[in-house]
Order: sequence, then C-alpha cells, then structure tokens
Amino acid sequence: MERNEMIEQIGINVAKILGNAKAGNRALRKEEQAVVDDYQALIRDEMKELPERAVTVQDFGGSGRRPDKNTLIFQDSQGQAIEAYSNAKSFTALSKGEQAEGIGPGSLGKILRAKILGDPMGLNPHEFKALGESTGSGGGWFVSPALSGYVIDLARNKSCVLLAGGWTLPMTTEEMTLVKILTDPTAYWVAEHAKITESEGTFGPIKLKAVVVGCLVRVSRALLEDAPNSGNVIESQIGSALGLEIDRCALLGNGVNEPKGLLHCADINSYSMGANGALLANYDPFSYAVQYIAEDNGQAGAVIMAPRTYGNLDRLKEGTTLAPLAPPPSYQALQKFVTNQIPITQTQGTSAVASSAFVGDYKNIVLGMRKQLTIDVAASGVGSGSVDVFSSVEALIRGYLRVDVAVLRENHFTWIKGIL
Repeated sequence: MERNEMIEQIGINVAKILGNAKAGNRALRKEEQAVVDDYQALIRDEMKELPERAVTVQDFGGSGRRPDKNTLIFQDSQGQAIEAYSNAKSFTALSKGEQAEGIGPGSLGKILRAKILGDPMGLNPHEFKALGESTGSGGGWFVSPALSGYVIDLARNKSCVLLAGGWTLPMTTEEMTLVKILTDPTAYWVAEHAKITESEGTFGPIKLKAVVVGCLVRVSRALLEDAPNSGNVIESQIGSALGLEIDRCALLGNGVNEPKGLLHCADINSYSMGANGALLANYDPFSYAVQYIAEDNGQAGAVIMAPRTYGNLDRLKEGTTLAPLAPPPSYQALQKFVTNQIPITQTQGTSAVASSAFVGDYKNIVLGMRKQLTIDVAASGVGSGSVDVFSSVEALIRGYLRVDVAVLRENHFTWIKGIL
C-alpha cells in the first residue's frame, strides 16, 4: 500500500472512531484517543513534506479581502492566493489581457475548418493570427487562452456537477494538494474556573494531479466545404463531449487512470433501495439522504440523477386519488439535475438495471483544470477502427484537457443506490 493510500485509510478509521463516539454521546476511550493523536501527528508531518504548491482554504477574516459568492480562495504555503470559480464565472472573462478582441463563440470552429481545408477565408484578423499560433513539435495546436476559455466554458456548462455548485480551480502546476475535512471540532460549555475539553477537527490531504480527458471527432471534408458553419458544430461537439465525461468521472470515476468520483468515496453516506433494488414509491430515499447530510453538519443543495429516475419521480401518484404525489419540503428545496452519464445498468443484487442518484452540497467538489486546451488535426493516415481518413476524404479532430476531481467533504453527499 502506497503512503497516500495508507494515510487515507487511517483517516477513514479515525473518522469512524470519532463518528461512533459522537453517535454514542461519549468521550473517546484512551486507546481511541491515542489513534486520533497519532493520526494528527502524522498529518502534521505530512503537511511539512508537501510541495510548495500545497494549498489550504484561506481564512477570509485575516486576509484583508472577501471573495464574491462565485469565488473560493485557497492559499499555498507561501501565502499566495489561488482562486477557484463557480460556473457563474467564465474562463473567458478570466483571460483578462490575454483575451483578444475578435475571438468569441464559434471562433474555434471557424479556425478548425480553416486548418483542415487550408482556406482562411471568413476569418477575422484575430482568428487568422490564432490559426498559425503555438503549433507544437508533435503537430498539436495549443489553443490560445482566450480561445481555450470559450471551449472550457462550453464543457463546464454541460457539466451537471459544476452547474450544481462545483468549483473550477485553474491549476498552474501539474500537481496541487488540497486539504479535506474529516470531522469538525466540538464546542463545550464549562463552569467557572473549569477547563474547556480539548477537541480538534481532523483533516486529510487530497492531491490533485491533472489527468488527460479528450475526445476524437471524425468530420467529412465535403461537409466542411459545403457548410461554412459546420465548424461551429464541431466546437460544440468537443465542448459537450468533454463536459459530459467530466460529469461521469466526478460522479462515477474509479480512480484508475481517471479521477475518483463520489461513487468511490469511502466516507460518502449511502441509502440502499434494497438488496435487489426497488422502484421509487415515494420521496423517502431523498428525505433520508438530506437527513444523513444534515447529521454531518452539511446542507444538501442539489440532486443529480438519471432521466429514468427523474421521470419516475415526476409520475408518482397518490394511492387512492391518483393525483400527483406532493414531494416533501426536503425534496422541493433541492436543485434537480439530469444526466445520461448515470447509467441504468448498474448491478444491485439480482438486478442488472439499477441506477443511482447523488444528493449533496456540490460546493464541496473542486475540479482542478489545466487552462490550456490542446487540439490535433489529422487529415491523413489511419484513424479509429482502422479506417483510413485519407481515402474516405475525412479528418480527425482530437481535443483534450488535463483535469482532476477533489471532494472536500465526502460526508456531505449521499449516494442513493439500487433505484429501479
């Protein structure tokens, strides 16, 4: 077991010890306190070993600045502020002086079309300049910051996780380290001259390491020649594909060659529909999901589910009158998001047609993203499926980003599993 995995497992054990003590309304036993103390010492030593880009949540009270509601500020070990942004703040706007006038929505599609056809007609001067910029030694085209911003915003706007409240953290280095909260400290009332019982919140490190996510689009050269706006469709396809895959990973990623998502978080709450799954008959699973999060001092704000689950909930009826079943306040208060990235082919006991829903405070999800988008165009050679794009008069376009996902408070989410 690697050191990071070992520390994470110890942290999980500590969280269980503290949770059991809290549930039993009792103080820690001597041997339990020893485990907690050892873990805290281990984390303090680990934080000393972290690289200079290690970041923690900044204390706004002493920083002399307050972020707007669409900004979350982290701080590295040298005191440098690192900002994460809600989906309401676009990457395009963040490019500031790097943003060129004349670059906007549709520009990437026009430039791609010009690259493939060798025809720059229709490009404005700024797009024409971007056409020849930043070609890598391997042929990859490093898209300018302003142009990257538009496509990244397209991807973010297709991600339910980010629309539900997740943050985007522009990564300035390949690896960064965030701190996640395992448990909160406890406050006590004390008599005069008595000592306050000592308690500590427990923390654990989360390493963000940018991993490649990309898509490959096959296009007809004849279509590009005949339809001047066809490049815009390609731009939209790339943005949508990247956004949907980011969603899948943030929810379901297994951590093997891809980020680890909510489904595989050890400390997430769960509600099972039964050993073999079950149909939704009422809103109770969602009420319990909100309750579990509240018991961990969280506040659920949204639920993400499959279209089938959304439809079944929408059609719930009263048993006798067959009138639409009124949802409880806990469900009404949740923002609802629907994505096909949650499958309806999961296994739950004997069922192979189960699905999941994820209720939680999505402000506890941070998407680390390297700002640079890379585009490659292959107008000849062999593409996927051993189809020769040269003889088929086609081209392949590959777009990719480097991203990772961090869940800051896993117990502020509930996984409802086994939904039929």
